[in-house]
Amino acid sequence: MAARSLWAVQRLQRLLASRIVSQSWGWLHPFSTATPRKAGEDCSSEDPPDVLSPSLAEQALRLKAVKLEKEVQDLTQRYQRAVADSENKRRRTQRCVEDAKIFGIQISTQRFVYTLVWRWEQSLICLRCSLDAYILQFGSQTTV
Repeated sequence: MAARSLWAVQRLQRLLASRIVSQSWGWLHPFSTATPRKAGEDCSSEDPPDVLSPSLAEQALRLKAVKLEKEVQDLTQRYQRAVADSENKRRRTQRCVEDAKIFGIQISTQRFVYTLVWRWEQSLICLRCSLDAYILQFGSQTTV
């Protein structure tokens, strides 16, 4: 993308430079801020020296680089957040699995204990009924 922008700027400069040719002015830089001089004018010492400023292409590339650095920072932060979020989800899922195992063990143990108690009670009831039937059958003649 930066290469395409650089190519477009250079092409525009060549196009403008080829169309703005005059005998008295000479070649003009299309984006120059310097005041044009006629061919006969002399440079005096009062004029400030020309400072080379970065070309438009360099400025465009710097702006592009700044934008890309910001985008890299943004994507890096988003990536770090996504990694942290997935790690949190993994931990939560692991905790839920462990809780489900414990709950399953508790429920099965509870059912087992309830079944044992119920069968124990049923056995006692049957034993009591059998004992009552034995007492009724044989009376109080025997002692248990």
